[in-house]
Amino acid sequence: MTYKFGSIVLMWVLLVSPQLVAGGEPRYPVLDSKFSAAEAKLGWLDNERVMFHGYDIRKMTQPGPGEGHPTAAEGLFIWDTGKDTVTKYWDINGPTSLCVYHDTIAFGQRIKGEDKSWIRVVGKVGQEQSVRSTGTDWVNPVSCAYSKERPPEVTGRRILRHLREEHGYLDFGSTTSVDRSDAAKILFYRPNEKEPLTLLLNPNHIVNLLEYVEFENTYLLESQRQTTYAAPVWLLKPDGTVTKIFEPTGKEWERMGWGGYHLTKKGIFLSGGRGDYASVGTRGGYLLRSSREAPSRLIAGLVRNETVSPDGCKIAFVHVLHSLAGAESAQALRQGKPGTRTLKMINLCQGD
Repeated sequence: MTYKFGSIVLMWVLLVSPQLVAGGEPRYPVLDSKFSAAEAKLGWLDNERVMFHGYDIRKMTQPGPGEGHPTAAEGLFIWDTGKDTVTKYWDINGPTSLCVYHDTIAFGQRIKGEDKSWIRVVGKVGQEQSVRSTGTDWVNPVSCAYSKERPPEVTGRRILRHLREEHGYLDFGSTTSVDRSDAAKILFYRPNEKEPLTLLLNPNHIVNLLEYVEFENTYLLESQRQTTYAAPVWLLKPDGTVTKIFEPTGKEWERMGWGGYHLTKKGIFLSGGRGDYASVGTRGGYLLRSSREAPSRLIAGLVRNETVSPDGCKIAFVHVLHSLAGAESAQALRQGKPGTRTLKMINLCQGD
C-alpha cells in the first residue's frame, strides 16, 4: 500500500500553534432553528434540508405521511435551512435509529406490545415504505439502502464496517480469535475484486469508520482512544489510498477533551473542550483551517451529533450552552415550554 498526499492533506498537516481562540464572536454566522432537538443522530437530505429528532411543543397540525400516523409532539422533523422553516415528517414514540443519505432514509420503531418485532420505514422521502422487520433484513449504515436479506459476509463472525455498495466493506478481523499483534491488518473488500486490499493500518489502533465525506469521496477513520485526548484521523479513498490528515499528538490543545471530528471544505471541525456543570469553559465547536492557524472556536457550549452537508459547506448540530441549561431545557419541555437545546447550523462557505 502506498500513501498519497493530496493538496487537502498538505493544507491540514497539523503543525499549528498551541494557542486556541477560546472565546469571542464566531467568525461564521450561527443559524438557530429555535426548534427543540433531541441528542440523536441527524442527517442532510440535500445541501439545504436536515432531518432530525425533535419535540414540537406547539403540536404542529401537519401529520406525517401515511395512514395511522396522527400528529404528535415528538417526531422526526425537516429543517429547511434556506427557508428557515421546520415541518414535521413522521410521528415517533421514543428513540429511533435514523439513517439519512441524500433523500433516502431508514429508521425503526418498536411495535407496541411486541418486544422482538419492529417496523422499518425505508426508501426515498415521499416514497417510503413501512416494512415489518424479519430479523434477517439489513440497512447499509452509509447509503441507508434497505435489503430484505443480509449480505453473506454479515452472517460470519467478523468485525465489519460497510461502505457504500459500490465501494465494498472493511474487515477488522475475527470476533472470536482477535489478533492483538502489531502485524494485524485491516482488509478492504471491493466489489468485483477477487482478493482484498491490505491496508497499512492496525485494526487494534482504529476505533471506527467515522463517516463518508461526499464532497471528497472519502471515508474518515479514527484512532482508538483510551481518553478524551485528541487522536489521529485518516482518510480512506475508494481505491484503498490511506492518508493521515490529523496528528494532534504533542500539541498543547491535545488534552482539551475532544469528542468529534468532521471534514469540511474549510478544514476539520472539532467538538469538545472542558467545562463545569453550569459553565461553558472551553467547550464548543472549533475549526482547524490550515497549518498556519490555530483551531478557532466558532460556537461556545455543548455541540452534539454533528453532520456535514454533502457539499462540505454546512455543519448542523444539536446545541445547548452547558449541562445545567440542558437539564433546564428538558424540564421546560415537560412543562410544555420551549427548550434551549435546539438544532443549529453554521455555513462555513459564508462569512469570515
